[in-house]
Parts: sequence; C-alpha cells; structure tokens
Amino acid sequence: MGHTITKKNFRHYWELMCELAVNDFKLKYNSSALGYVWSLLRPLALFLVLYLVFSVFLRIGGGQTNYQFYLLLGIICWTFFADTTLVAMQSIVNKGGLVKKVYVPKMIIVIAASLTSLMTFFLNLAVFFIFVFIFRAPLNWHLIFFPLYILELYVFSLGLSLILSALYVSLRDLAHIWEIILQVLFYVTPIIYPLNIIPEKYHQIIFLNPLAQIIQSMRFASVNQWATTSSFGAYAFLITGLVFILGIYIFRRRSPYFSEKI
Repeated sequence: MGHTITKKNFRHYWELMCELAVNDFKLKYNSSALGYVWSLLRPLALFLVLYLVFSVFLRIGGGQTNYQFYLLLGIICWTFFADTTLVAMQSIVNKGGLVKKVYVPKMIIVIAASLTSLMTFFLNLAVFFIFVFIFRAPLNWHLIFFPLYILELYVFSLGLSLILSALYVSLRDLAHIWEIILQVLFYVTPIIYPLNIIPEKYHQIIFLNPLAQIIQSMRFASVNQWATTSSFGAYAFLITGLVFILGIYIFRRRSPYFSEKI
C-alpha cells in the first residue's frame, strides 16, 4: 500500500493525528491529582526564581517596564520549544508499534506530539494574558501580529522536531546531546535578561538565533513596547521556512527505514 495521502483518506489521517494528540495530552495528566496545574507550575516556578534573582537581587531587569511579563512570556515560549523538540524527537521510537503499520503516515506521529505541546502552550498563554489583565498591563496594537509569531514558533519547533525524530531512530545519544544544546540555547537567547543591557553592536549576533527574534517579536506584539524587534525579522521567517522544509525532506528520506531500526 502506498503512502500517498489522497482526499479520501486525508480526513482519516487528520482524525488519527488529533486523536493521538488529545490522548497523549490526557495521558500526561491522567494519574495526577492536580492534572494540568503541574504543567503550569513548572514555568511559573522558574519564572518566580528567575524574577527574584534577576529583578530583586541582581536588579538586571528591575528598572525595565513590564519586566515580569517580558520574563514570563519568554519562559512560556521557551518551555514550549524545549518540550516540543524533546517529546517529538522520541515520538517515533515511543510509538514503535504504530510505526510498523505501514499504512499510517509516520509524520503524523511527530505532528501529533507537537500538537500535544501546543495545547499546553495555549493554556499557558491564556494564564499569561489573565495576568496581563489582572495587573492591567498596557497592550498595544501590534497584538494583531501575535498569532503570526505563534505560528512561526510552532513551524520552527516542528521543523526541528522532524529532523531530530528522524535522526534519533538511529542515534539514541541524540537525546542527551540535544539537552545540552538546549541548555546553551537558553542562555544565548534573551529570555531571562533584557536585550537592552547587551551592547547594541552584539544584537545582530544574538538575532542570528531565529528563536531570539521570534520570542522578542512576541514580546513586542504584546505588553513590552521596549522589547523592539530588528531587521532580522525577515531572516527569522526565512530560517523557519528552511528548517521546516529541511525537516520534511530529512524525515521523508529516512522514514522508510524506521521499522528496521526500532
């Protein structure tokens, strides 16, 4: 049986993908008394610690307007990116029984894993905006572009997930390697520190990381007017597109051999 997705079976695959995503989301909190609250507590706990350290004790962000929202949004975006890539990377191996059914397009397993993380991300964003309204932080008209930046973040994360999941089937050490890379990325991306404490001549270097530009754009489109974007916005869109296309290419090239290596 071929792998071509026709109009007739597209609906079936879409329903299967959504079912996988929803089931994984439910299973994630199924045996937990607090359920989704645990997923919210992690970024909030990290936010509280970092806010106290960098705004109260070291006073790196203390003088910045809406620094608490700058920090919280950055942590929420970063948590989504890290969780998506880590979980989706191992999704093919973890769903080995399903992968061996050749009539199931293997890519939907990775997409379903990313959608599970996306559901948690939307819930976290809802909490973020609840805080924004409770504390009456000023929103700006750039908020209309916020969904576009969410899409950009998702596509970038999915593209990397496709690459990582395809490679992880043969290279299981990739999980440890990626965790180290994530630790480095966390500190080279302006998440915990305001960009304006970095000399402007280094901004171009920072924005070579498309994740930095995406998160900064999301801040600019919400409550942090001083979290300005840069001329690297188009670069981030280009890299996101290239990573996504490369992810599809690598995944398709390696997917026929998944069953042999799981």
